[in-house]
Amino acid sequence: MRTILYFISIVFSFTLMGVSAQTVVKMDMPQQAEKALKVVALFEEEIPEGIPVVLGLMGYDINGGATPYLFEWLLNNEVISTNDIVIFTATKGDQLVLKVTDNNKCRASTSFNLKFATIEPVKNEFIKVYPTVVNDHVCVDLPTDMDGEVLIRIFDLNGKLAISQTILKSQMIPLSLAPGTYFVSVKTADKHKVEKIVVQ
Repeated sequence: MRTILYFISIVFSFTLMGVSAQTVVKMDMPQQAEKALKVVALFEEEIPEGIPVVLGLMGYDINGGATPYLFEWLLNNEVISTNDIVIFTATKGDQLVLKVTDNNKCRASTSFNLKFATIEPVKNEFIKVYPTVVNDHVCVDLPTDMDGEVLIRIFDLNGKLAISQTILKSQMIPLSLAPGTYFVSVKTADKHKVEKIVVQ
């Protein structure tokens, strides 16, 4: 009897030695999207040639995919921004493309049909924006004979609208902005001027 038990224990030991150890690791599966990623260009407005333009969230639509999204804006195949908003200066013949990558590394892209307006850029002697290095205000000088409202908009480098107001005559625009670089857009019925300022 003792011999049988000894034999069984030896067989059991060899059996355990022959079993290889396995480690089970639980991995999170990527979020599955209900719909395929799709990007559609909505922006069709005419833009002035050679003047900075801000293109934001109202200019395109993203459907499907898994959030969050990564953005890549290309002007003539050169990356100019990786934000959801872009500031660009284009001339006739330029190509603007938005590429979007979702959380599952799926990619989609869309191109924009850039149309250029006949708006005449305003020369410095007609409208002045100063100073270019500011603290708490910026001045906008308009011609005394200018009629109608003038739209003043100030954007940060990410294209986010920081200030928007209309004026009828030369005016000092109070600022309450974080230090950095901004674009001041001055738009009349038929003219457009953009000036870069630095807030200290």
